[in-house]
Amino acid sequence: KREAHRSMTPRTPTTTTTKGKMKTAKHPNDEADLPEEDSKPPAKRPRRKAALKSEKLIAGMAEEDDDVKKPPAKRPRRNKKAALKSEEPAKDDTTDQVNNSKKRSSKERSAPIPVDAMVNVMEFLPPRSLYNIALTCKSLREMVTTKMVVHSALIHGGHAKKTMEELYNMMKNRSIHVPSPLRLLRLANGKRCEFCVNKSVNSLYNGLNIGAFSCWDCLAKGDDPLTKAWKTSWARYWRNPVYQKILNHPRVAFRDKSKGKFLWIQDRMDAHGEKFGPIVCWEDIDAMAECADGKNATAAAKAASSVAANHASVAANYVAGRLAEATALSNIEWIDRYLTDTLGAPPVEEYSEFIEAFADITDRARRIAREKENIKRDKRVKKQENRRAATDKFLADVTALIDEPFREKAVERSSSSYKTFVTPFVEDLMGPYLRAVSSIKKNTPTELSKEINTFLRSLDELLAMNFLSDDDAFESAAKAFFVESFPNMDAVFNARSYYSSNRLDSNFRGFMKENCFFKALCYLKEYDLSPMILATEPSASLAKASNYLNESSLKRVAQRAWKKHFDFLKTEESFDSAKNTRGFQETHNYFGQVLAKLDEYSTWLDAKREAAKSEEELRVWQNRSDREMLQDVANGYDPRVFSYFMTHDFELMFKYQTDSSFRYEQMRLGFEQV
Repeated sequence: KREAHRSMTPRTPTTTTTKGKMKTAKHPNDEADLPEEDSKPPAKRPRRKAALKSEKLIAGMAEEDDDVKKPPAKRPRRNKKAALKSEEPAKDDTTDQVNNSKKRSSKERSAPIPVDAMVNVMEFLPPRSLYNIALTCKSLREMVTTKMVVHSALIHGGHAKKTMEELYNMMKNRSIHVPSPLRLLRLANGKRCEFCVNKSVNSLYNGLNIGAFSCWDCLAKGDDPLTKAWKTSWARYWRNPVYQKILNHPRVAFRDKSKGKFLWIQDRMDAHGEKFGPIVCWEDIDAMAECADGKNATAAAKAASSVAANHASVAANYVAGRLAEATALSNIEWIDRYLTDTLGAPPVEEYSEFIEAFADITDRARRIAREKENIKRDKRVKKQENRRAATDKFLADVTALIDEPFREKAVERSSSSYKTFVTPFVEDLMGPYLRAVSSIKKNTPTELSKEINTFLRSLDELLAMNFLSDDDAFESAAKAFFVESFPNMDAVFNARSYYSSNRLDSNFRGFMKENCFFKALCYLKEYDLSPMILATEPSASLAKASNYLNESSLKRVAQRAWKKHFDFLKTEESFDSAKNTRGFQETHNYFGQVLAKLDEYSTWLDAKREAAKSEEELRVWQNRSDREMLQDVANGYDPRVFSYFMTHDFELMFKYQTDSSFRYEQMRLGFEQV
């Protein structure tokens, strides 16, 4: 019936509603009127149980659901190297045995070192490595011994060796508590104060005698100082000889200073519960003197002193009493007994391990120290030789590239210990490379020689003097003077400012780069062109002045005149021809005035000498002649004499030269004016 009905009914889309959902037939053969359960898609396959993390859950679920099968195992990835090896021909048994032996030997080499064998290794370690290995585990920490630490510190040297040497002095006197091997190791590696942990301390300070790693601030300053002064100025100290005997005992450690003897204040323990520091503290001194044995020793000393004081003089009684007290107190066994019984001092046997270890290794440590010093010296000598060879090669390469005309002068060596070359600009160029040879590159000699050649070739233009005119009076005189002073390149190099260097420095190079040739030449002559004045001055005036002035005095007068009118050359940046010509003329005029006044002063002195009649006046002329007085004006070491001569009359000038009190008074007035 359903099929007949479907064939008779025309094909139109039909829609049914089931629980609010629309169902539409899409094909004539679709069963549109089927119930909703028949039209649902098939259920999905359950997910694999391998998605769960626990293997137990997977196994349990697999037993409950037999239909679910385990996924097939993955195919292992094929290794290309293994495939290549599988394709290689089979090896014989001997090759396998060799490979197996190599594997066994590598395993044996990588096997850990036995704990017992670590003792032999630890004996050769430096203090820092020994400290690090002691912190590894308890068994290795227990293997560290006093002998091991002492040997390591003395052999490897440094601050650890200095610390052991200071401890040896205290351990030899048995004045401190015996430190454990680990405390010795901490002292050998100490870098900071163990009390404040702020200040840097490299080793035990010399003379502290406390056996602790302390800075100066913690020693005697702050709220909790380590030491306290026992003043020797106290009456109980110098009246009772027992105190002196106690403090002079070798097992009583103190730091001796001008204020007194600084003693350990109280017993202390470190962070590990170990007692350290001196045995005798500050308060133990009084307790030791007031004990029964101390009182008996005091009474015996006083009795011996009173018996011995039977001499006539006080001084003899004092000396005899002191000798008797020393004899009575010679027995110090009661002090040792008090230290052992009351203060709990360690027995003598506990100090022997450190002392013996120190004595056994001392010679070997000195020998190793000498060997290290020899190795350092050899390395230092070899380094110096290599540096000297590199320096010589560098200088030879640069010298070979400098032009022949000025090669010898450019690299002339200096006799000074702090300079290599006479020419300063060459020193400035090559000095950094000579001080740091490692900075020399392959093209460094070429670059330096090129710079030196470029600069020295520019000196040819300077020596040509084409920048000076022959028409101007000043420039023509300057040209003649410079041509005479610098006829060739050697004269330029010989223009010395000091005995070990010339004037070709950075300032001169700066003038040459800026084309300031006149200022460069003035710089070579130290801005003193005074010989131009003497060369252009009329010969008649010079001949007249030579009667009372020698050649050096004339040069000195010319220098004073030049400096008065040409002092601007040092600060003038440009070349002003008109200003230079005007200054040259003023200098000539001033020089002529000076010579004229000196001539007049010479005539006045002759008349003064002839008019002298009193003994005082005759005594003045006996000590000094008129020529000497003129030389003093012109060439005196004090420039104020020349200035006074040019500003005052002859009578005051004569008194200025002959009366010392008047001269000092005038000098004082001059200073006040300045």
